[in-house]
Amino acid sequence: MDREGISRRYAKAIYDIAESSEKVGEIREVLNILTENLEEEEEFKNFLSDPSINLSEKEKFIERTFDFADEISCNVVKYIVKKGRLPLSFQIKESFLKIYYEKNNKLPVTGIFAKELSDVQKDNLRKKLESKYKRKIVLNLLVDEDLIGGGIIKVGNKIIDGSIKNQIGNIKKVF
Repeated sequence: MDREGISRRYAKAIYDIAESSEKVGEIREVLNILTENLEEEEEFKNFLSDPSINLSEKEKFIERTFDFADEISCNVVKYIVKKGRLPLSFQIKESFLKIYYEKNNKLPVTGIFAKELSDVQKDNLRKKLESKYKRKIVLNLLVDEDLIGGGIIKVGNKIIDGSIKNQIGNIKKVF
């Protein structure tokens, strides 16, 4: 089975556990922290990936690292490590989030703008997107100072480029 299929299968099983134990938020947070640590903490990644370190030591390390998490959430991380699926953690998290968004009628949207939006602008953007897509919008806003003005909205695989940089590029194509 391909990596994507395996990740989806794990995410579905984890989501089912999270839902049945009413721990969706907690497990979502633990998966976020796991992937952040894997990305940012070389020691963390190396320790959990090292085949010479036995599983019980890794489990103790996970318990110390995730001491804020409940047993079920901690067991999810242990299971991922035990089954050797640590390299798929990012894909598992993303698949988990897709399931979460679907079941909760939410739509993740990324907005990239030249400068920070005001609270009123954020609220207006969210309302317009919710009206258009008929779903609750989970807005992730980023600032890209390379943009002259305007912004770029990413909804799934669709990109709406309203940046001045793009508009200038379009004008250059005409002339």
